[in-house]
Amino acid sequence: MADALPEFPPGMVAILATVGPGGPAAIPVSAVVRHGPRSLLLGLAGRRGSLVRLRADPRVALSLSGPGFCLAVEGEAAVAADPLPGVERMVAVAVRATGIRDTRGAATEVDAGMLWRWTDEAADARHRAVMAALTRLAAGTIV
Repeated sequence: MADALPEFPPGMVAILATVGPGGPAAIPVSAVVRHGPRSLLLGLAGRRGSLVRLRADPRVALSLSGPGFCLAVEGEAAVAADPLPGVERMVAVAVRATGIRDTRGAATEVDAGMLWRWTDEAADARHRAVMAALTRLAAGTIV
């Protein structure tokens, strides 16, 4: 069991799993910010089914991989800001890790995680705005 979440670069993609009446569902999330040793902030579009599911059942799991780590994170999610200030179509979700497990085998190492890059300038600008708003929220500079 790991004690804390590692630092990771902007643009790192996490796989978020939620559970609902139809069973589990997993999606990639590119708007992820570390918010302390055992918590993350995620940016989800307000229309996402994952948001509906986690509001009904806060249990979530995330897979997060990057240079030197490959983690399974279990925890509880709660809406931190709806809407996310400055990006009104987005919702900030706080995930508090109740378990952090390193899933690398004894003979494996992770050289790089999944990184997301927007190829459309407008989409890239929106993503940068979401990441900036999540970073401000994590720093406590917006409520």
